Amino acid sequence: MSSGAERQATPAKPRVWVLDDDTELLQLLQERLLSCGWQVQTFERPDALKSALQQVMPHVLLLNRRLPGTEGLELLQELRGSGYRFAVLMLSALAEPEQRIEGLECGADDYLAKPFLWRELQLRLQRLLDYQQLRPPQKVPELEIFRIDGLRFEPAQLRLQGPEGQEAALSRGDASLLGFFCLGPGLTFERDQLLQATGSLVNSRSSRSLDVRISKLRKLLDQCHPGAGNLIESVRGRGYRLQANVQRGVG
Repeated sequence: MSSGAERQATPAKPRVWVLDDDTELLQLLQERLLSCGWQVQTFERPDALKSALQQVMPHVLLLNRRLPGTEGLELLQELRGSGYRFAVLMLSALAEPEQRIEGLECGADDYLAKPFLWRELQLRLQRLLDYQQLRPPQKVPELEIFRIDGLRFEPAQLRLQGPEGQEAALSRGDASLLGFFCLGPGLTFERDQLLQATGSLVNSRSSRSLDVRISKLRKLLDQCHPGAGNLIESVRGRGYRLQANVQRGVG
């Protein structure tokens, strides 16, 4: 049975955004997506999407690969490089295997060729939304700091500091993983969600890389404050959670 905190983390209406320069397709998708009970926002240009991201994040973005003035792959890489971890489903008429692989390698979570069947798109979107249920659809702001039960965590500086000044230098992967935990303290995150938060495309069912990352992060926490590594708890059959009091601030 899910805890109250976990139930509250599931949005009543998931946000599904679409970026495509085909106005007729945008209108059709908006009607169909709204009929699923989702919040829908459409964009014809990348700059409009970037502006909207300053206010709120989508849970899933439908992204056209060919866009006016830029390549969808370039935009996707820019978003991932800036720390955005919401799910992305890429739409494209470029459907050769190597082109699909290229899209996935650039950070897409799924890739669907045009023309497509509405029912297939709907099912793919629902699958991505299911993965997002307990995952905060946001990134860690560059200037934000976190206080984790006496520890001070500065993601942008890749720095973790204990209550008596002990410090640990974090890799970008360490900082991404810890920052993700801090966005949902007390929530249980699935293994695939945590891997995706670090930018990994590895399948958690065929790799122990996440366990290695968690073990390293626990040691870094202990380095700054003995026993702090225990704040990251294993949840049998599910994943991991950060069981700690987390306060957020800037500066």
